[in-house]
Amino acid sequence: MAFASKVYTLDQAVDVCLQTDNEEDNAADSSTGGMSSGEEEELDHLLMNDCGSDQELSDQGEYQPPQDKSSSGSDSENDLGSPLQKRGRGQPHGRGQPRGRRARGRGRGISRSDRARGKCVAPGPVDENKSYDDPDTTNILPPFAPRRPPGNHFPNHTLRRTMTTALDFFRLFFTIEIMNEICTYTNDYGWNLVVSKPYYGNKEGTWSETNPAELGKLIALLIYMGLVKVSSFHRYWSTKTLYHGLWARQIMSRDRFKALMASIHIVDPGQEKDGDKLRKVADFVAKFKAKCQSLYQPTQNISIDERMVKPKHRSGIRQYIKNKPTKFGIKLWVLADSCNGYTCDFDIYAGKNGGQVIGPNGLGYDVVMRLITPLLNQGYHLFFDNFYTSVLLIKDLFGLGTPACGTTCENRQGFPVTMKNGKQWAREKAKGSMRWKRDGCCLAIQWKDNKAVTILSSINNANDFTIVSRKERVGTTWSTINVKQPRVIEMYNQYMNGVDLSDQRLASNNVLRRCMRWWKTLFLHCIDIAVVNSFILFQQHCAENPDSLKRSKNYALLDFREELVRGLAGLEEFGIPPVHRPPSRDPNCFETEHMPTFGPDRKNCKVCYQTQKKEIRVFSFCSATCCQVYLHCTAEKNCFQVWHSKDYHK
Repeated sequence: MAFASKVYTLDQAVDVCLQTDNEEDNAADSSTGGMSSGEEEELDHLLMNDCGSDQELSDQGEYQPPQDKSSSGSDSENDLGSPLQKRGRGQPHGRGQPRGRRARGRGRGISRSDRARGKCVAPGPVDENKSYDDPDTTNILPPFAPRRPPGNHFPNHTLRRTMTTALDFFRLFFTIEIMNEICTYTNDYGWNLVVSKPYYGNKEGTWSETNPAELGKLIALLIYMGLVKVSSFHRYWSTKTLYHGLWARQIMSRDRFKALMASIHIVDPGQEKDGDKLRKVADFVAKFKAKCQSLYQPTQNISIDERMVKPKHRSGIRQYIKNKPTKFGIKLWVLADSCNGYTCDFDIYAGKNGGQVIGPNGLGYDVVMRLITPLLNQGYHLFFDNFYTSVLLIKDLFGLGTPACGTTCENRQGFPVTMKNGKQWAREKAKGSMRWKRDGCCLAIQWKDNKAVTILSSINNANDFTIVSRKERVGTTWSTINVKQPRVIEMYNQYMNGVDLSDQRLASNNVLRRCMRWWKTLFLHCIDIAVVNSFILFQQHCAENPDSLKRSKNYALLDFREELVRGLAGLEEFGIPPVHRPPSRDPNCFETEHMPTFGPDRKNCKVCYQTQKKEIRVFSFCSATCCQVYLHCTAEKNCFQVWHSKDYHK
């Protein structure tokens, strides 16, 4: 129904919508007693929710803003209580009202067909989103003022001219103090281990105590196994011709390697806290993370993401992430430098029952705040994915001097209501379209690529964009087109890859081995982190001091690992491959297999029978396994000497 040009009040609009044209229907409704009080109460509640209490309809069926009651004439026309007041059962409908405004009894409610045609139904939210051409207000970003200059920060006692080898940089993380502690804990556990498993001990059945030099060789052997792959670790010590040239036997014996891997401990076995899932690594990880933070100050752009460490076993802290290359593993929350992938900090996720208390803002909010705390109020730009991103987190970080950016989901609390129909919006828009809405410092942007990409940021402006190329199919032909891309999307793709870059470097020639204990997997992963972080420090030190560190232009992480193995194991860069040699014999100890022995029975002398065809029986014979023949061994006739001469067997 089309309304006239005049503006109706709410009561008049309702009666016009429900006005009857059939007097017989009115009489029939009156005879049945009209609506019950409960039905009228439902109708009142429905009209209150759908049409509002103080709004008016215009001639197009839209709502006008409410007017002041003091200037609107009679209050009875705008008061919902008077015309729609409740009546008891059987009460006449038209009492106290003009005859023309009488309703139709049970038909008084708004029908579904009327709702479908848009009659007296409140309109949905108006799309107030903006696009590229609508001006946006840029946030005033805090200046980048870190507490220390970005880059390397060696200990005070370290002389820079002494940092010339890969081993020097690796020892910044695995210091002599940490190595001594690991040796102490390993020896304490080793003495208890040989009681139940004596084959891990020495010839006397006791434990051979290790030291930092031997522990360094163990780490060197683990890194070497990541460089040279064979089917099983036993073949590193194989004496077969196909495995000649492997350097494992030059570094450490196989039995000693197995004994150290079985007994190694990185925390005090007697100080482990019951009930703590991370008790096997907690103290060591805390010291190791402190080293990572103290040795390097990240650049302005940093990122937080998950990392999966692939174990070879089942454990209580193993997690599953669908979109990761390693779907099952130990989950780490990692803070990395987006410039080079340096691992600044990380936390181990022990699961829901790991003893960690989750705050009211969710796990993702707590993880970000815990990792970024040492870098707050310094002007860092933080990037993360949709697991962490929320409007509250973006605003709180900006209030703490840390602008942030991250992809998000439309169902997050505080996300603009008018941008929650991203899939439907993307179907109707061309590739490269964009809409945005700002809530204080938080900018929400949706961009149409192959699908809608939603992102929250407190760093960028909605008007900045770049031109990117995309493939588009017209019929059966693919063509390249240029479309607009918001600058915030470009920055996110550029700086979110810090953890991914770190993961790529860690995955190359890593030291992960099959272990029976999950915490040993984390220890091996810490070795990988130390190798990659020390290589990053090495690269930056080379750039700052090209004269003291002379390396080729193609010097890569693989070359750094090789140099580190040689430094830890004490090997030369070039040398003759080791071969299997029997253990050296003490010159004062005489040993031989070919000894004349006298038995209880007499048999024919082998030499006399072969040379003279005579059967001469003797008691003496050679006890060597390869001989086992009876021979003369007297002053008059020494067939024993003849048999063992080279000329006799020609």
